Amino acid sequence: MLLDSLLEHRLVVLTGKGGVGKSVVGASLALAARERGKRVLLVEVAAPLEASRRLGGPRSRGRAVEALPGLFTLNLDPQDAMDEYVRHVVKLDLVARRILANPVYHRFFAAAPGLKELMVLGKIMVLEEARQRLSREPLYDLIVVDAPATGHGLAYLKVPLAASRAIPVGPVGHNARRILQLFRDPERTALVIVAAPEEMAVVEAVELHRAAEAEVEIEPQAVVLNGCHERRFSDADEAEVLRLARSDAAGDVEPGVPLQAALRAARRQIRRRKLTRFYRDRLARALDTPLVSLPFLFRETIGLDELRTLASALEAA
Repeated sequence: MLLDSLLEHRLVVLTGKGGVGKSVVGASLALAARERGKRVLLVEVAAPLEASRRLGGPRSRGRAVEALPGLFTLNLDPQDAMDEYVRHVVKLDLVARRILANPVYHRFFAAAPGLKELMVLGKIMVLEEARQRLSREPLYDLIVVDAPATGHGLAYLKVPLAASRAIPVGPVGHNARRILQLFRDPERTALVIVAAPEEMAVVEAVELHRAAEAEVEIEPQAVVLNGCHERRFSDADEAEVLRLARSDAAGDVEPGVPLQAALRAARRQIRRRKLTRFYRDRLARALDTPLVSLPFLFRETIGLDELRTLASALEAA
């Protein structure tokens, strides 16, 4: 089963086109792992809407908070990660504070290409290596990373490769090689691509899969097709809906529900179900990777109940 396979890893990284529900999938996966008894950390990168709020917990920016028993969230800010790295390297608090207060330092951080990404990935590596003080067991059984959308997500994966080649010596180059080793290790890390049954999302998913293998040498472990409209009518029912729509039939389905309004809604559902099947088949043909579908949730907002629904779907996949 897909969940069994993913939970064999220490680190699961999610990426995909913006707007496909990657954050919701990440929170659902973390919740499913927590239901399995795992101690889970869900890491987001500068997320405007934190997963901890969906889970009913406190804000998590800058520190890990326990949103639910056994499920922690962290909204990671690149500047905070860089500041923490400076304090770690400099050691002397007075000197570190002077560096952090210097405007040149802030301009350098803003302008240096790839530095933000490298600091974020370095922090994720530190979290993966963290151990409990007495038992020396891993602090977290599983870390789920909600990485940035496709373009930035691929850039995040490329940065340690570029840094390891460009900086052969010193702590930055050494850490870049350690980060690259972690992300390329199929025993510890699983890359999951999230898509939606839409043209651009599927095109980007296929391209990201190819680029991850060819350019970074990371083989994605799964593709999640989120927001799928499943069958609600039999073939006979669908045929009857289309026949009635063509006939301009009048009347009410029930008091206050005109037949034509119900038929329009039914036709939209049929069209979306067919598009879901089309794009699911297209992904299955293009990629030799496990593919799981998650249902479209007819909700204005996504909270804990909705995340549990998706977590159950992941459990059953």
